Amino acid sequence: MRALAAHVRTALRRIRNVPVGTRRQRRIALVAVAATLLLAGAAYAVTSAVVGGGSGNQTPPVVSKSGAWLGIDVASTNQGGVMVVDVFPGSPAQAAGMEPGDVITQIDGHQILTPKDVRTAIAGKHPGDQVQLQFQGSGTSYTASVPLASPPAGYP
Repeated sequence: MRALAAHVRTALRRIRNVPVGTRRQRRIALVAVAATLLLAGAAYAVTSAVVGGGSGNQTPPVVSKSGAWLGIDVASTNQGGVMVVDVFPGSPAQAAGMEPGDVITQIDGHQILTPKDVRTAIAGKHPGDQVQLQFQGSGTSYTASVPLASPPAGYP
């Protein structure tokens, strides 16, 4: 996303620097910006599909057999940990500040390498139990003590 924003800013600067009298050049620059945004959107869509949008990499939502719920969907990653694909509104994970794209590295001091590790760490826990999460997001490491909850009515 940062690279896309940088490209857009550069294109807008180029448009501003075009002399006022050259409308054709402004139109060409505007078309170039639109094409850049369209290509960036397509690249984002492809990346989303590969990372978590039905690629087979994504796992079912994390809920323990005892009903403890963290409120995330996760997928495998080669970064050492599991990537958070979705954070459900009002979930314990959202309250802890987790966002899609964050990478969970530990739960209760146990290293997390696969989505199954997340389910195993939550297994046997009950709503109200606390788990200690370590995760990385936006280049920063976070530690949070998160109380598990019951999934909302109608949750899969």
